[in-house]
Amino acid sequence: MRYRFLLLLFLSLLLSSCVSPSASLNPGGENSSLAMVDESPTSDLQPTATPPPSQTPSPTVTQTSTPTPTPTATPPTLTQFNYPALNDGISPIAYLDDPCSYLENRWGDQKSAPGTIVVPIMFHSVAKPGRVITDSTTISMEFFEYFMNRAKDLGFSTITTEQLVGFIDHNEKIPQRSMLLILDDRRPGVTELFMPYLEANDWTLTLAWPTTDATYAGLWTRMEGLAETGHLDVQSHGHDHIYIQDYTALEEIEEEIYKPIEVIQEHFGTIPQALIWPGGNFTQEAVLIAKEAGFKVGFTVFSRGPILYNWIPLGQEEMTVTDPMMVLPRYWSIEGVNALEEALEVSEGARLEAESLRDQELNYLETYCLSGLDD
Repeated sequence: MRYRFLLLLFLSLLLSSCVSPSASLNPGGENSSLAMVDESPTSDLQPTATPPPSQTPSPTVTQTSTPTPTPTATPPTLTQFNYPALNDGISPIAYLDDPCSYLENRWGDQKSAPGTIVVPIMFHSVAKPGRVITDSTTISMEFFEYFMNRAKDLGFSTITTEQLVGFIDHNEKIPQRSMLLILDDRRPGVTELFMPYLEANDWTLTLAWPTTDATYAGLWTRMEGLAETGHLDVQSHGHDHIYIQDYTALEEIEEEIYKPIEVIQEHFGTIPQALIWPGGNFTQEAVLIAKEAGFKVGFTVFSRGPILYNWIPLGQEEMTVTDPMMVLPRYWSIEGVNALEEALEVSEGARLEAESLRDQELNYLETYCLSGLDD
């Protein structure tokens, strides 16, 4: 019996040594299954596409050579000619905004040479010999003849309004010493005084007549005959010669500006391009209406100085409007000789300055205006 007991004890110990360690730590099969589920990923969970930060590869950086940007060159400011002898309160105005167009016309072929001037001179009346002169708008016959001969001796030639417009706009070629002889009001006798000089020198007289007397057949017939000589340039001096003010009615301004166009076209077959302001009076509103009507230039009664290309001397009165070409200066005939002589000084000063700036301006033209045309 003792041996049988020992044999049973030995077999019992042998069987207990064969049981699984995990089974002894997790008794019961159900709890064992839950433990496995907790440790293993389920089939409906997807792995993340982004590795954790410690494992995220650094992005590949491609080193490229970026050139240092070249700063855009700023065109230099062009020099504005200044004539120091201009009276106080008078400033030369440059009316062109595009420096490239200005320089192309200034230095282009078949253009007016630098220093070309235009001197507008207004004649009102010429007294017969022996007549006593009591006003500042009349000159003697002797002075009239002196002026005409002196203008020729100084080398001046006349131009028409059309030539003036071409010169102002595009520097079209005109005589370097040019003048515009303007005769105000209805004075056919004075007009005929000019004719021998006009014919001898191949000059032109710019006629500024109010057109209210269009029904006076004899007057207009005489003027039409003179115009056929080719020496008259008929322009507008208003209709009723109204002095336009800020309080002038709109319909009066419009008639004063528009009516002469019809009359001049009827009698001379031309359309006026210049408006010689009656009495020299103008307003901003009148200037705008005149531009809408087709006028290219206008003249005041202010003696400011000669006209150069892109250079118009103006006073404070004219600067109140926005278009310098509609308020051009003109001298009175009594100061005509001095005007011509002063203009020659302005011309020479402008010519010398232009020559000193020629290389600089041509370089500007080549660098900032023409370099991209062939691209």
